[in-house]
Amino acid sequence: MRSICYSSLLILLCFCSCKDSGPKESTPTMGDIRIACDVQLKEIMVQEEDIFERNYKYAKLDLVYKNESTILKMLRKDSIHTAVLCRSLSKEELNDFISNNNVHPRVYPFAKGALALLCNKDAADTGMLYEDFLNLCQGNPLQKSSFNTVVIEDVGSGIAQFLLQKMNAAPFSKSVYTLENKEAIFNYLKQNKQAIAVLDWSEFSDSDNSTVQARLNSYKVLGISRSKDSLQLGYMHPDQYLLQDDKYPLTRTYYFVSTSGKSDLGLGFASFVTGEIGQRILLKAGLLPLYQTERWIELKGSSFKVVK
Repeated sequence: MRSICYSSLLILLCFCSCKDSGPKESTPTMGDIRIACDVQLKEIMVQEEDIFERNYKYAKLDLVYKNESTILKMLRKDSIHTAVLCRSLSKEELNDFISNNNVHPRVYPFAKGALALLCNKDAADTGMLYEDFLNLCQGNPLQKSSFNTVVIEDVGSGIAQFLLQKMNAAPFSKSVYTLENKEAIFNYLKQNKQAIAVLDWSEFSDSDNSTVQARLNSYKVLGISRSKDSLQLGYMHPDQYLLQDDKYPLTRTYYFVSTSGKSDLGLGFASFVTGEIGQRILLKAGLLPLYQTERWIELKGSSFKVVK
């Protein structure tokens, strides 16, 4: 009788163990999740991930950094359900998800950033007309510029797609080169005074990051004008205050995209980044958060302090 009861107990324990070992759905603050993130945003998203996991000790994020083209393929294949992109989904892409995947993606903007134009520190020019930059990308001859080459990291990147959109889908010319990684881009700039590199400003915007700033100081950030049909403000750099009203001509917005249809850890992370702590991380990093919180400053004579 005892052996029968003992056997029954073992079967019951095995059944419960097998049942408990199955995959569990995450919640907004607990569980594990894999999120695909545009590699151009790695500098800032590493910071967001670190603070999020410190605040929620039962949450584990696995951020994988890919180019934009790869991330969209991962979303379509359903291999990931949350992504961080440097643009929203187009109307055609939204319809594609609905018709082919039976999914209605949820899209959440969280910050504004920009593309920066970097060049050799000894380059002859310090500024460039917006139209000249697009003409260079299209291979049209320039009369008042010493630059003859544009380099980007990856033809499948969001940077490439952003520029193509600015060019009204005109193809890149032979004057546009794609290199395998950022190190290759930096080395190319060192050797070519007539080259412009297009990189996401989030990689250099944090003024408190001494490593990043040391690298930035090895190059020159090229100023660019607004388009000729816009109010002219001179040659501008991707400074934080110029992103508010898209005054800087190469401003772009960053987004979370969720295809899970659930309130999972991916949405929890998106909520964190769009919340008070996440937005202050973006502000400190030199980007423009879209949901800024109030700040109370106490003034006493010539001194001041933040009290809230």
